[in-house]
Amino acid sequence: MRRTVHHHYGTVVLWLLVIGWSLGSIAAGTNLAPATNTGLNNIHFKLVRCSEAGFWMFDVINNNFAPSTVEYFFWLEDDQGDAIDGDAGQLKLAPKSRASVTLKFGCDVAFTELKPHFRLDPVGFARP
Repeated sequence: MRRTVHHHYGTVVLWLLVIGWSLGSIAAGTNLAPATNTGLNNIHFKLVRCSEAGFWMFDVINNNFAPSTVEYFFWLEDDQGDAIDGDAGQLKLAPKSRASVTLKFGCDVAFTELKPHFRLDPVGFARP
């Protein structure tokens, strides 16, 4: 009888360890925040494409429940890493919305050569 109790106890402990390890690995691998390629929480860009006019376009998505003003800047660098050309803009995005952006860079430049930078415009910040 004593051997049976210890056997069941060992089986339960082993089962709990396996279940705990499985749940821990699921929790550790679960990403609750959406992936972003802008560095900004819940804001990302996608659907990069060439416009009919021959310029790079993409959509900026605001997955926040609040409006967001996003500034973007894309630039090209020379062989030494110095900026040689840039394009900047600002988007006012409603909650859970998206907007299309057209850059001044033609599609003859590989999109992967463009260096991106995004930032949130501070709330209440006024531009002249």
